[in-house]
Amino acid sequence: MRITFVNRYFYPDISATSQLLTELAEDLEARGESVTIITGNTCYLTAERLPAYDTHRGVGIERVGFTSFGRSRTLGRLTDYLSFWVCAFLRAVRLKDQDSLVVLSDPPMLSLFAVMVRIFNPMTTVCWLQDVFPDIAVRAGVIGESVLAKMLRKVAVWSLRKMDHIIVIGRCMERRLLSSGVAARTIANIPNWADGCHIRSVSREDNPFASRHGLQDRFVVMYSGNHGIVHEFDSLTHLVRATRSVPGICFCFIGEGAWKQQLIEMSRAEGWPHVMFIAYQPKDQLESSLSAADVHLVSLRAGMEGLCVPSKLYGALAAGRPVLFIGPAESEVAYTIRDARCGACVAPGDTAAAVGVLLTLYRDEALREQQGSAAREYFDRYCDRSLSTNRFLQILEMTCRQSRSVLQVSTSPPSTRM
Repeated sequence: MRITFVNRYFYPDISATSQLLTELAEDLEARGESVTIITGNTCYLTAERLPAYDTHRGVGIERVGFTSFGRSRTLGRLTDYLSFWVCAFLRAVRLKDQDSLVVLSDPPMLSLFAVMVRIFNPMTTVCWLQDVFPDIAVRAGVIGESVLAKMLRKVAVWSLRKMDHIIVIGRCMERRLLSSGVAARTIANIPNWADGCHIRSVSREDNPFASRHGLQDRFVVMYSGNHGIVHEFDSLTHLVRATRSVPGICFCFIGEGAWKQQLIEMSRAEGWPHVMFIAYQPKDQLESSLSAADVHLVSLRAGMEGLCVPSKLYGALAAGRPVLFIGPAESEVAYTIRDARCGACVAPGDTAAAVGVLLTLYRDEALREQQGSAAREYFDRYCDRSLSTNRFLQILEMTCRQSRSVLQVSTSPPSTRM
């Protein structure tokens, strides 16, 4: 198959969606598929300009320019989205002999993009839905619940119904699409993943990350990944304050995002001695950084269930560590933790419950080991990279077969009866 993916970020970018797309593209190419990526010419965290044409492990990369006003203002953000959308569209319609077009969710409304590309360049269309727009923007307060939001919602749902297939990343997201009228036969649930070959549990004594940051003798509570507006912030700060007197505890925040600077300023103002902030870790360092934790934190704001799934969960599972989730009970992260029995789920705002869970794990090493082993066992069965990318390939092959069958039926001459 000849497959084109469209997403604003790709290798060497290190954002979560970019890394997932990079790994999927690598695996498809290794299985003999021909993969092309249409992406932007910058990375999420830097303004460095990347070459217009490149390859990565056999994957063809075609980068387009777009504006870079940034995320601080809504108008600038929308301009960046639209400029990428237009430039990527002009590139996609010129590609020849492609079997399948797979669009992600950055920028929003790429399902509409796929519908329009198909008019000029026929191929099967698949939407790999990492978040649900505009609902996620409305819930996050980026745009208001207005006539514009209602119109965008109708267009988004209409375009999703036009897809040959939709890949969702959680049961809660699948339920939301079904409630909006998207046909069940077009939906496949493939969870995001981590690479179990490169992320395994590393003992504290042999862990270079723990040694480098002085964590060998501390109880490490780690938040590793995007500090985004969809993630619960207030509950995390209350949890940090409530446990500041616990001997040896250390909160380690790794990554970047919308509320990181606010958290740093609060830490300085209140003199939190048990909190450290570290930049995103390179992919080849994730095993040691994730394994340095005794407990991983994952969070999601109330009302965000079904709109996105924090992918940081899967790195924690791969590292074999318990997970404390602060977020809605009817979300994919909560389902996974309960199914795996690898941690606890606490509602946003319930600081007492979160503190209770943390102190229980702090005092009970056997429980931490039990839940950590359960996390890795569940990961090996359901969340490893090879499992999800194999499933993705199966969906693409099935979608292309179905499309060819429909085409053959529609172009066959009518039978004549004597």
